[in-house]
Amino acid sequence: MKKTSFFLLLVLTMLVGTAQIYAQASWVTKKIDNRLSVKFPGEPQKTIRNGVDSYIFKGNDSISYSSTLIDYKVLAHLDSATLAPIKDSQGFVDRMKEGIVAQKANYTFGDIIIGTWKNYTTYNITGADNTNKKKLLIHMILIGSKMYMLSYLVPDGLVTKNNEMFFGSAELSKI
Repeated sequence: MKKTSFFLLLVLTMLVGTAQIYAQASWVTKKIDNRLSVKFPGEPQKTIRNGVDSYIFKGNDSISYSSTLIDYKVLAHLDSATLAPIKDSQGFVDRMKEGIVAQKANYTFGDIIIGTWKNYTTYNITGADNTNKKKLLIHMILIGSKMYMLSYLVPDGLVTKNNEMFFGSAELSKI
C-alpha cells in the first residue's frame, strides 16, 4: 500500500510539473519594440490608440493581459536625461498615478511601489474596479524615455499566479 501511494504521488508530481512547464512553453513571445519582449498565454491583438501601441490578449478564463509602450520623449517631450533625476521622486510617481486614475476613473488604486529590474526603475500599482470588482495589476518598466506597461486584469474571486509569469516574462533584447 505504501509503495502504491508513493508511486501515485510521484506520478502526480511529475504530471503537475509537466503541465506547468508545458503551460509556460506554450506562451507566445511578442517583441514590443527593439528593446523588450513579453510572453502572452496566446497570440495578442495589436491596437493603436492615440498613437500608442498596445498588445492585448483575453483568455478563456476572462483574464486580460496587455502591454503598452509609452514614449515620454514623444508624448511629453521628456528624454532620458530629463527623466533620470526625477524618475524616483514622489512628485513623478504622484503625477503618474494621477494619469492612471484619470484613465481608469471607475477604479480605486493603491500606492505606486518603486522597484528595480535589471538596473531599470519599475513601478507597480494595484487597482480594483468599483463596479464589477475586477482586480487590475500594473507593472511598469522605465527604460530611457520609454515606459513599458504590463497589465493584468483578473475577475473577482479568480486566484492565479499567471500575473507573476506574465510580469516575469519580460526580456531585454540583445542589441
